Amino acid sequence: MSSPGIPLKTDHSARDRLYWNFFNMIPFLIGSIAIAKDSLKWVAVYIGIALFFFLVIEFRFACTHCLYYIRSKGCVKCMMLSGVPKIFKARPGPHSPFEKAMTILGALPMFFFPVYWLVKDPLLLGAYAVSWILFFLTARRYECVRCLNFECPMNRVPADVKKEFEKGDRPSGNFELSGKCIWGAGSGRCTSLRAKHEFKDFLYWNFVTLVLLFSAGLAIGISSTGWLLAYIFIVFFHFNILEQRFFCTHCPYYGGKGKRLKCMMNWGWPRHFRSRPYPPNRFDLVITMLGFIVVILFPLPWLLKEPFLLGAYSISILIFLLTIWRYECSRCIYFGCPFNRVSVEVRKEFEKRKKFEKEKAS
Repeated sequence: MSSPGIPLKTDHSARDRLYWNFFNMIPFLIGSIAIAKDSLKWVAVYIGIALFFFLVIEFRFACTHCLYYIRSKGCVKCMMLSGVPKIFKARPGPHSPFEKAMTILGALPMFFFPVYWLVKDPLLLGAYAVSWILFFLTARRYECVRCLNFECPMNRVPADVKKEFEKGDRPSGNFELSGKCIWGAGSGRCTSLRAKHEFKDFLYWNFVTLVLLFSAGLAIGISSTGWLLAYIFIVFFHFNILEQRFFCTHCPYYGGKGKRLKCMMNWGWPRHFRSRPYPPNRFDLVITMLGFIVVILFPLPWLLKEPFLLGAYSISILIFLLTIWRYECSRCIYFGCPFNRVSVEVRKEFEKRKKFEKEKAS
């Protein structure tokens, strides 16, 4: 079977629901703040429009074709509307043109209703746009590639994988190279390891990082250009010198071919230090952590003067940490990282396979 590199998700956990509903609430909170400056009554209208879309329009015209909806009994079990009663009958098969049109028309008022108030505050408008962009980019990148809702226009599961799933076949339990990922079995489930990064990984994660750095930089820049330059230097020094020397040099992604890095955080930067293919020691980790603490805490005196930017900064850090922990740490081959979540069984299988490949090559 040709795999997409990530196992299909047959059901959603409580953590999935908490993560995605928290993520989805951020743009609605921003829109509500903008409207609330003018009128609380219009906030109630905005909430009503959103609830009508999710619980009636989307539920009837989009969700009823979703395999998660069809397989649920009594109440829906999906990552967004879990626990909501199935008030409409399931409709297996593709959406009709009418259903597609109704879903799009129903979504437009929800997205554009708060814009009238948002344009009065460019900062809130920018945060609203960025939060929706982050939501859809993350969903497309990590969920749409393994979602069973094959009728969704955003679904990115390869056609051959869809056919295999519909036939009831399961991926093999043996490790095998699949594109740019390694597949393995652990406790009866398939686990994919990311063997290498691509440029689109770099674009996504640097966009996420820039969101939080921009919040901090804006807060500092409002008060002092000099301290803003100092902050930029600290960030540059930490990520490109300190972290690279004490943390990245131990990472398998660092030790690739060529003179420049090809990892999801530092793509194209020159390798300033030689690779150290063994786990980082305590001193390496302490230095790295101290650098991170300085980068995170340095802008706080200025952020405390700007409550909205402080909130944006805090939420951006939380989203960054939650997303990388959920979707990258569980399949990263940097086993020496203290945040790595790959099981011991899968690590051993991966290292055994890697050793076999080296012996075969020699």
